[in-house]
Amino acid sequence: MVAIIDYGLGNLSSVKKALNFLDIPNIITYKKREIKNSTAIILPGVGSFQQGMKNLEDRDLIETLTKEVVVKKKKFLGICLGM
Repeated sequence: MVAIIDYGLGNLSSVKKALNFLDIPNIITYKKREIKNSTAIILPGVGSFQQGMKNLEDRDLIETLTKEVVVKKKKFLGICLGM
């Protein structure tokens, strides 16, 4: 299951449609447990980096994403701002 991170920015529906077209199981989520249970993470984004970081902080996702991607080396795709 690929976790598409919902942090209030980004074109979530287009990413979901692309994964659905490719028959890749996915979920749009901000829930830590779903992120931890995923096999890969996509962080779509458009807009202000500063606002994106604020939204990730507000949803308390920075530590979880850092642990999953940097420490555990989970597959990660950052798009635009997410990169």
